[in-house]
Amino acid sequence: MPDSEGTSTELIDDEGRLFGRVNVIDALVVLLIAAVVVAGAAFVLTDDPAPPPETDTTYATLDVGAQPAYIVEAVNEGDSYSPNDRSTMTVTDVQLTPRGNDVGVTLRVELEGELQNDGSIAYGDAPLRLGRSLSLNTDRYQLDGQIRAVGDGDGLRVEDTTVVLRDTLGTDDAESVAPGDEVRLAGRTVANVENVTRFPTGDPDRQRVFVTANLSTHREGDERRFGGSPVRRGQSVRLSTGEYTVNGVIERVGSGLDFEETRVVVRDTLPTRDANEIASGDEIRVGDRSVATVEEVTQFATNDPNQRRVFLVAALRTYRQDGSQRFGGDAVRRGQGVTLSTPAYTVEGRIEQVGEDSRIGSASRRTVTLRMDDVRDDMADAINAGMTERAGGNTVARVTDVRVEPSLIIATGEDGSVNVVDHPIDRQVTLTADIMVRETVAGPRFKGDPLRQGERVTLDLGTATIRATVVNVSG
Repeated sequence: MPDSEGTSTELIDDEGRLFGRVNVIDALVVLLIAAVVVAGAAFVLTDDPAPPPETDTTYATLDVGAQPAYIVEAVNEGDSYSPNDRSTMTVTDVQLTPRGNDVGVTLRVELEGELQNDGSIAYGDAPLRLGRSLSLNTDRYQLDGQIRAVGDGDGLRVEDTTVVLRDTLGTDDAESVAPGDEVRLAGRTVANVENVTRFPTGDPDRQRVFVTANLSTHREGDERRFGGSPVRRGQSVRLSTGEYTVNGVIERVGSGLDFEETRVVVRDTLPTRDANEIASGDEIRVGDRSVATVEEVTQFATNDPNQRRVFLVAALRTYRQDGSQRFGGDAVRRGQGVTLSTPAYTVEGRIEQVGEDSRIGSASRRTVTLRMDDVRDDMADAINAGMTERAGGNTVARVTDVRVEPSLIIATGEDGSVNVVDHPIDRQVTLTADIMVRETVAGPRFKGDPLRQGERVTLDLGTATIRATVVNVSG
């Protein structure tokens, strides 16, 4: 209905005009055109959406250090972790090694990250640098490790490395070590014993062991590693089974020990009872293996009737290291101590000679003149021609002549004169003896000591033991 001014008050009149002024069809066309214009402007003025970042993968070696057993047992190939929506870590290889009372864990991981303009990969928004710490957080465990290597290959460069370990163990533990023993961690074999050699020590309850073992090592560059440390001579390695633990030092890398015989002359002073037990052919055994054989033995009396000086020739089971033969880890050379033990005796002597030509010396006899001063007359009267010293069925010395004279003293007479007179009870004894010596390139030796003028020798003549000075050697 039109108002007083002739305009319609209806929204759409009978002629289809909006408020009686604008045709409805025209209005719709105008609105459509406006919408198209606005949309076009928005499309033109709005930036294109950024494409998703390009990613790539590489591999890294992580050293996550020593871990307790309950953590180690949870770690497996295939475990994964994503620090953000552009990075993912996946475990592809696991190596376990002993580290103290825990287990050392080394992982090979696949790392997916955003590819950078220079071709490198950013993992967790940072480059993969050696020494960088990365986390591996799963629903079962959390680990942090340092990058030790980055490169191709989903597996660690694992290889068996043969080493010889040296340690000193209690006898029971030492005898428990056997070829074929395996060292296992979390169900994985990390080392096995190939061979073991044991040697005696000065303590009957302890033995020195040399264990040849194959270690499961991994290579970083030119270096092989086990237990987080380089595999090289002098490095400590711990191998533990359910029966024993070897905390050894690496003596050799790459091969076991090659043994050979080395002949030596050993000198020691023993109780007479022990000295009498030593015989040619005695074997020094540790466990079921012979480590030395006595080939020859000679014993002599000392100042103490309960002690004997012993010389023995022994063939030692030795190996070569640093250009010299070694026995039980010690260099085989003159003056070196050596222990040879059987159930009947223990020799802890010094090496006198080394080599195939080692001999106590060819036996011969010499005549010596001996003198003793200030001998009490009763002692002097007890020494007679025909007395002998015997050892091992041999006559070591035989007295052939004895001369006894009063010892001389200087006395002052009542008149003040000075006189040389006989001592009332002290005597000077000169005796001649036929003795057994060993001829060496350095001259004759009696009971292992040089036989020359001025030296003092001891003779055990049964009822009397004398200590006299050598005056003359002939013969």
